[in-house]
Amino acid sequence: MDKMLQRLVDQGVMPESFGEYIENALENKDSFIISGHKGWGILPLMAGVSAAAKSKFSIKQVKKEEDLSDSADYYIIGDLKIDDFEKLVVDSISKPETATITIKDPEHAYSIMKVLKAFYKATDDSSKTFQVLECAKINDEKKLVKITTMTFDESGKLSKKDLNA
Repeated sequence: MDKMLQRLVDQGVMPESFGEYIENALENKDSFIISGHKGWGILPLMAGVSAAAKSKFSIKQVKKEEDLSDSADYYIIGDLKIDDFEKLVVDSISKPETATITIKDPEHAYSIMKVLKAFYKATDDSSKTFQVLECAKINDEKKLVKITTMTFDESGKLSKKDLNA
């Protein structure tokens, strides 16, 4: 397992099975939406997933819309203070042959379902897989509690599969 993912396992943020699952999803170039409050560990988890992606792929830190014109395997959209964060996420995941790693928290309060539906409406692309990593605070400990895999079929129907800790 990638050393950054292993560190999160060792810190008790997630079970080893989640680390292996995330590593396999990175190998498949899945996109990631890391969801929860900042105090629940979403930023360290995003940093770990991004570092694991960087060890195998080209990445581009996205700070503004124009950054999406640079080629990369993974676009990383972090804690940005921009007006239309949701549009930036939709535009990023809609780029062909690329994947995205981003966050969803109260400061970036967009609808994951709306973003994914806008992506499919714009692209008709059923080849991409999205991993939603849900963080929570349990007994004052930051935890990755659930991974939801989301995919579209050829007719545009979204399916979800949960993996719980």
